Amino acid sequence: MGKLLVLLVLALAVAYFVPAPVVHYDAALEVNASRERVWDALSDLAQMPRWNAAVDSAAFLGAQRQGEGAEIRIDGMVTSTLQVERWEPYSTMSFFVELKPRFTHDHVLRYSIQYRYTNRTVVRVEEEYRMAGGYLGHLLGLLLFDRMREPYRMPSLSYLKKLVETGIGLGG
Repeated sequence: MGKLLVLLVLALAVAYFVPAPVVHYDAALEVNASRERVWDALSDLAQMPRWNAAVDSAAFLGAQRQGEGAEIRIDGMVTSTLQVERWEPYSTMSFFVELKPRFTHDHVLRYSIQYRYTNRTVVRVEEEYRMAGGYLGHLLGLLLFDRMREPYRMPSLSYLKKLVETGIGLGG
């Protein structure tokens, strides 16, 4: 019995220290609006609570409101700091994400928009991260964390679509 317990503890320690695999999520949605209208809604970072149900509030951490280097704290189920890593107007916006508590490493969130037809735009969200805690963290991520992150993904695109097409966001 004692050897089995030692073996189990050793296996858990190895699973904790072996780096977790990268998790990748990708979703897209077509919006019945121009690329400019979509970009205006998406790039107004302070308005994120109007189209993302997982965000209760958003506050800038400096004077910069747009472009590379802008930082914003978003509060919801988990407090996150988003730092703009890439900002290509009417095309791409990506963020380094730091969660508190720090559940992930190398966490990147990307939004991209692509003109499709007259007044049609495809919006894509991609997210990549490695869970903290190695394979044990990865297992926890599969069981809980991915469900917690789900509102940042497809539902947020649906709310963004509604905001851009009708002018009505979350909370009116």
